[in-house]
Amino acid sequence: MNEWWLIILLVVLAVFACTLIIYPLRRNRLVSLLLAPIIFIIVFTGYYFWGDFARWQEYLHRNEAQELAQSMLKSIKSPQELIDKLKAKLDVQPESAKGWYLLGRLYSSQKDNQNASLAFAKAYQLKPEDEQFAVNYAHSLWQLSNQQFNPDILEIFHTLLKNNPRQPDALAMLAMHAYLSHDYEAAINYWQRLLQLAPEQSEEALAIRKAIAKAEKQINRGRKKSDR
Repeated sequence: MNEWWLIILLVVLAVFACTLIIYPLRRNRLVSLLLAPIIFIIVFTGYYFWGDFARWQEYLHRNEAQELAQSMLKSIKSPQELIDKLKAKLDVQPESAKGWYLLGRLYSSQKDNQNASLAFAKAYQLKPEDEQFAVNYAHSLWQLSNQQFNPDILEIFHTLLKNNPRQPDALAMLAMHAYLSHDYEAAINYWQRLLQLAPEQSEEALAIRKAIAKAEKQINRGRKKSDR
C-alpha cells in the first residue's frame, strides 16, 4: 500500500513537468503529443534507476520480513520452546550444519555446556572447514574440560591456524596454552600476530600488549635464575 502513494506522487510530478515543458509548445500539437509520453518515460526510468524507488521497495520488503520474524519470536514463550522446535526441525533435516550450530548457541545461552558441545560437534562433523563451527566446538570442549587444554582441542586450533594464519580465536587460545605451559616465547609469537589484527588504540590491543609484557617478564625472570 505504501508503494502506491509514491507512484501517485510520481504521476502528479510527471504531469506537472509535462505542463511546464509542453505549454510553451501548445501551438504545435504534434510536438506536444510526442513530448508527453517521452517525459513520462524519462521521469519514471530516471527515478527507478537513479532514485530511491527500488531501495524503497527493498526497505518495505525487509520491514515485512522483520515484522514476520518478530511475530514468530513473540509466539515462542521460552528459550526451551525454541530449542524444542529447532530439535524437531533437525529430526527432519539432520544434515543441516547451520541448524546444529544454532542449537549449540541456544544451549550455550542456557549454560547447558554438555548439550551445546554435542550440537557443535554435529555441526563440525558436517562442515569441519567452517571456522565458526570449529571455534565454537573447540571452545565447548575447553569449557567441558574445566578450561583445560587437551590434544583434541589443540588439534582443532592448530588446524584452524594452518588454514588461516590470521584466525584470531586460534591465535588467542594457542597463546594462552603456550603461556600456561611456560612456553613464553611461543606465547609472545602468537600474541604479536594477534596484535597485528587489533585496532591500534583499542582495549584489545592494550590487553595483548600487557600479556606480551607479562610473558617477557617471565622470560627475564627465568634468565636471572639460570645466571645464579
